[in-house]
Amino acid sequence: GQQMRMGNNIVRVVGVLESKGAMMGSPDDAILIPLTAMQQMVAQPRTSQGERVVSSIALTVSGEEQASYVVDETTALLRSRHQLGPGIDDDFSITSMEEIASTLSEAIGTMTLLLGAIAAISLLVGGIGVMNIMLVSVLERTREIGIRKALGARERDIWGQFLIEAVFLTFAGGIIGVILGWVAALAVNTTGLVTTVVTADIVILAVSVSVGIGLFFGFYPAWNASR
Repeated sequence: GQQMRMGNNIVRVVGVLESKGAMMGSPDDAILIPLTAMQQMVAQPRTSQGERVVSSIALTVSGEEQASYVVDETTALLRSRHQLGPGIDDDFSITSMEEIASTLSEAIGTMTLLLGAIAAISLLVGGIGVMNIMLVSVLERTREIGIRKALGARERDIWGQFLIEAVFLTFAGGIIGVILGWVAALAVNTTGLVTTVVTADIVILAVSVSVGIGLFFGFYPAWNASR
């Protein structure tokens, strides 16, 4: 029942809608007023006969299953109002949330593939780097390996030592990557444009992949050291 000013007009608040939120154009910031009131308050284009023109309308359905039906009914109604006969193209456009969702889904899918390819290349390059570092380490520690073997160390002991070192190296890199990713997610959240969430599943997956990279690319240097 409170009153508020909109420009030079005084309006009365009859209700407050429940907060919904949205990624783009949140409806929580919108004020809904009757069409007749809007036509009086806002300058609108007119037809040659002086009639006011509505440039766009937004319809809300109670369920997704009704979306297609509402689109068809709205199309038929507008074609009838605009006196469009069979074979004549629509002089208006209707965009449904299904179309928007489909477009967003395709864009997200493409972005996911792109990011996946970048991640795969990064893991490959990182794994090769770990393997090269371990091979150099084997060459520099040849004397140490010889002494250990002379003292009774078995090939599998040497192999296990270098494999553990490779896994520890990639594990540490994975932990650092998780920390940097978490900080980046917090920075993105401060912008208010996108909300990011770092879950335990993501952390476990990232660390597990790092350990897997260490096992895979550390196998050959460890085998080479044991020989």
